[in-house]
Amino acid sequence: MTQAEPHPQAQAIPGAASRQPAAEQAAEGVSRMLRLARGMVEAGRRVELEGLDQMVGRLCARCLDLPPEEGRALRPVLAALLVEIDALNASLARPKPP
Repeated sequence: MTQAEPHPQAQAIPGAASRQPAAEQAAEGVSRMLRLARGMVEAGRRVELEGLDQMVGRLCARCLDLPPEEGRALRPVLAALLVEIDALNASLARPKPP
């Protein structure tokens, strides 16, 4: 007797799909905002970072909702965001030319 293939709809159970893509999309949104803000700061423009804390909070919540294995898979993405945050912080800390 051969092993039966799983039914194609067996994985279509609501809520059974990975939430990792949503977390990855949230991380990309935060990354875009950080890159834009850093570019503006480096161009000598004023930036408003209102809402960044909420975006990061939603990203963290999505990551915490992931199964441990999927959450661990996002570590490099989150580490890259930390580098971007540090770069923005360094840009903001530089003295502005008169």
